[in-house]
Amino acid sequence: MSWLRQLFRRDQTTTQRWRVLQIEVTSRCLLQCTFCPKQSFGHNWIYGDLPWSLFDECIAPHLSRFDLVYLQGWGEPLLHPQLWEMIRATKAAGCRVGFTTCGSALDETNSARLLDAGVDILSISFAGATPATHEALRVGSDFRKLAANAERIARLKKERALAVPLLEQHFLMLRSNIHELPEFVRLAASLGMDEAVATNVVYTPTHEIAAERVFAESPDPRHLELVAEAEREAKRLGITFRAYPLTMNPNILECDAYPTETAYINHLGQVAPCVYLGLPTRDLAPRIFEGQEHPIAPVNFGSICLGLLAAMQGAERAQFIGAFRARKAFAYSALALSAASGVDAQTRLPDPPSPCRFCYKMYGI
Repeated sequence: MSWLRQLFRRDQTTTQRWRVLQIEVTSRCLLQCTFCPKQSFGHNWIYGDLPWSLFDECIAPHLSRFDLVYLQGWGEPLLHPQLWEMIRATKAAGCRVGFTTCGSALDETNSARLLDAGVDILSISFAGATPATHEALRVGSDFRKLAANAERIARLKKERALAVPLLEQHFLMLRSNIHELPEFVRLAASLGMDEAVATNVVYTPTHEIAAERVFAESPDPRHLELVAEAEREAKRLGITFRAYPLTMNPNILECDAYPTETAYINHLGQVAPCVYLGLPTRDLAPRIFEGQEHPIAPVNFGSICLGLLAAMQGAERAQFIGAFRARKAFAYSALALSAASGVDAQTRLPDPPSPCRFCYKMYGI
């Protein structure tokens, strides 16, 4: 029962405070990345910004109930005209704040404003360690400008002797770029980043995007060696490096989005379990899982217009997260039985919520 080991990492949760609130401030972006779902959604993708009035009136009063507020979803946060006001409101509520950026708008002015605002986490997205690879995947991005922008904010942070933001250089592992992973770690170190992170392409709306994934039940040994080489390079260079697993694990109790402790709000003001179930779409969201089509309807716990706490503490969310809690409770019972009997019980975990059953996040990648 490999899932039993996860029980010892269980975090306590209450109805009074949650770990993370992720907010999609905009679904607009400057780039046309080949792996982004909006490229395949066509007219079903809903472009827009979260209105400042909704943030100010419906979200801000409840921010103190969250430890971290992450101001990013499926778009580029620096495009939102009131992003800085959102950051100030979040910091005033006593929360940590962060966001992910494609880096194109991370000019000198925005870098200085970001440091002045006390942003705690900044993740800068790369899709390669060379201009050719990066620009082929993140269409519309200028690799050299992006690297210069990343280096600038790292230098400004050092000159000011600031502890924050944590500067994370992000790399999405794909078949077409994983050969550059070790070089990516070297790049992150040379630019002055605090850490490098390599993630997987979890949401695969088309067969073409699905074909790019590098994780599997039995990953390609060459890919595993590239991750190992990147880890060795990070150790040599003294930079923190985290790579998401490439081997699928069918016994994950709860995915690392931790929907029992977090929430996601898209720019339409809908409260959802995570970024993958809160897609801004007019129709079912296409999804390819293990070569088969499994479209999903977005999950909506309620509108922030009707109350963020009402959605967080309502029946719809309780039912959804109840499935994860049942998995954990079952696992504890199985552990107790195993300890008492001395026999390793061969038992099957209860199913996760139905929208999660064909999500690769439930396989720990």
